[in-house]
Amino acid sequence: MKFNLSHINFSEGMEQASVALRVLRSTPAFIKKHQLWKGFLDHKWIMIVTILIMGTLSVTLYYDVHDYFSPDEGININLDIPTEGFDDGIQALEEAALISPENAKESLEAGKKSLSDAKDKLEDNHKPLFSGSYKFLILIFLEILIFHFAVGTNNILKNENRLLIVREFSRAQIRMIKIMAHKWIFGLIIYILVSILFGILGLSKLTNFIMFFVYAFFMGFAFLDNYLEQYHFSIKKSSKRIQSHFGAATFFGIIASAGMSIPVIGPILMPFIFAVAATIYGHEVAMEKEVV
Repeated sequence: MKFNLSHINFSEGMEQASVALRVLRSTPAFIKKHQLWKGFLDHKWIMIVTILIMGTLSVTLYYDVHDYFSPDEGININLDIPTEGFDDGIQALEEAALISPENAKESLEAGKKSLSDAKDKLEDNHKPLFSGSYKFLILIFLEILIFHFAVGTNNILKNENRLLIVREFSRAQIRMIKIMAHKWIFGLIIYILVSILFGILGLSKLTNFIMFFVYAFFMGFAFLDNYLEQYHFSIKKSSKRIQSHFGAATFFGIIASAGMSIPVIGPILMPFIFAVAATIYGHEVAMEKEVV
């Protein structure tokens, strides 16, 4: 799944995002009108798997939220200043250590370490609740349901009655694992390259901003791939097709990622909503009929 930007049109990307927004706004009404949850309740084995997964997620999410809002009481930072203040203080200590006598350097180095530790702790306490990797795992765990809703939505849109069997759910699960594993590795490589480049340019603070959009595209990719998988697209062909719809993929990923950061309900509801939205989008623009 190599990225070849020659088939990507950035002006079309903006139009795709606009279509994706319109589709997403209509998705809740679509779900309510067609009562998509009823088909889900007919598959008892899916319900059992879902209950187990949601139970595990609930416990994990509880501890994430608890740790986020209840930091270790043993560590108390009495500095109400932005991290830039820490950076200035660390730099000042480094400069002082260079011109200080040997007997004073040890104290200055200790002060520098203490300030660095305080900065790291402050940044840790203000991280997003759920990391990109955590969201990737959620998609993997809930792929059975995502694929179920994607197929159910496509049945309604195309007036079909495709019935899924266990083997198809298994193939979908394996495919999602392959895609997310590849995207995680690829994202790590991009992160390293962006960090090095922006570090050289003195723009390190922009690294996480750029990576947010990279991981958003990867998440949107996963939802759209569930649509193309129904038309027997290989992962390679699906990748090329979705890259040409990067505007929609990135838009879906941004909103889904933000929504999944809502404690408890976000990681549970967002995958289902965007499975439906991505399928409606794929149907409207006929992604399966384009020439690869």
